[in-house]
Amino acid sequence: MDNQETFRGDLPPQQPEAANPAQPTLGFTGVTLTLIVLNVLVFFVMCIKGVSFLSPSAQSVLPWGADYGPYTLGGQWWRMFASLFIHFGIIHIAFNMLVLANIGPFMESLSGRVSYLLLYIVSGLGGGVASLIWHPTTVSAGASGAIFGLYGALLGFLVRHRNIIDPDALKSLRKGALTFIGYNVLFGLTPGIDMAAHMGGLAAGFLLGLFLAQPHTQSESPPNARNAAAIILGALLVVVPLYKLPRPGDFLGEFNRLANIEEKSVDLFNSSTNKWKAHQLSNEQYADIVEKQILPAWIAEREALAKLQNLPAVQTKLKASLLQYMTAREESWQLLVDGLYTSDDAKISRSVIKGQEADQLAKKFGASDK
Repeated sequence: MDNQETFRGDLPPQQPEAANPAQPTLGFTGVTLTLIVLNVLVFFVMCIKGVSFLSPSAQSVLPWGADYGPYTLGGQWWRMFASLFIHFGIIHIAFNMLVLANIGPFMESLSGRVSYLLLYIVSGLGGGVASLIWHPTTVSAGASGAIFGLYGALLGFLVRHRNIIDPDALKSLRKGALTFIGYNVLFGLTPGIDMAAHMGGLAAGFLLGLFLAQPHTQSESPPNARNAAAIILGALLVVVPLYKLPRPGDFLGEFNRLANIEEKSVDLFNSSTNKWKAHQLSNEQYADIVEKQILPAWIAEREALAKLQNLPAVQTKLKASLLQYMTAREESWQLLVDGLYTSDDAKISRSVIKGQEADQLAKKFGASDK
C-alpha cells in the first residue's frame, strides 16, 4: 500500500473532481449496521437459550449452524452462511463487531451496498471453504473470515487504484487492520482459533477487491456484471466443496456418544458388581446384566467408531487408542460373562486382569477409571 501510482493523471479532463482522494465514511452505514445488529441479536438469543455467555462449547453452538465438516459436507450447506453470525462468547463477538464498525462503513461507501454485502458474504464463504479443507472436523464459527475479507478487498482495490484513498483514511484503516490481524495471529497460536478461515477470507476478499470495488468515476464494467461475478464465485464456493471434498466421519459426535455410553455402562457394571459381591445377585443374573444390558451398546459403539473415515491425523491416532481401550474393556466383560456362566474362576480372574489393562489404556486419554 506504500507504493503509490498517480491515478489523477489517468482521468479524463471533464472529471477533475475525481482526483480528490476518497474520504472515510464516519459513523454507521446501512448494511454494516444491519450486519452488526444481526450478529448481536443471534448471540443474545443463543445466550437466552442456554449457550454460555463467556465460553460456549463446540457442541453447544452446533445446533445453531456452526460450520462442521461432517454436517456441512453431508448436505447441510447452509451452515457455511449461518456460521458467519455465530460467535464463541462475548469477547469473540465484541472484538469482531468493533473491527467491523471500523472497516465496514468505509468499504460499504467504497463498494456500494449490494457489492459490499456480496463482498462480506463471499469472503466469509471463502473462509469457510479454507476451514473445511484444512481442518474439516473442527467446529468453526464467527465473522472473522468475512472481516478479513474486507481488509483483503481493500488491499485488492489499492493494487489497482493506488492514490485514490486519502492518506489519513488509510492511516486509520491501517491501524485497525494491524490491531485486528495482530490479535488474530496472536490468538491463532492457541488451539481453537481458525486461522485457515481467516486466511481464506483474506484471499477471497482480495480477489473480489480487484474488480468488485471501483472508483465512483471509473468503472470498467457495470455494477450488475461485477455483482453477478461475485454471486457466481460465492455459488462455486458452496457447490464445489460439497462435491469435491471428502466427507469426514463425525468423530466429535461419536466421542460424545461413547462418553455417554461409557458412563452408563460403567455405573451399571459397578453397581451390579457390588450387588454380586454382596450375594444379592447370582452368577447367572450378574452375567445376564453384563451380556444383555452392557455389552450390546458397547459393541455397537465400538463398531460405529471403527467405521469413521477421512479423519485428520490427530483424530485417527485418538480413534486407534479408543478402539484399543474399548476392545480391552469388551474382552474383560466377555471373559467375565463366560466365567460366570460356567463357574470358571480362571476366566473371572483373567477378566479382572484385562479390566486393569483397560484402566491403564483409559488413563491415556482421560476416560473414566473402572
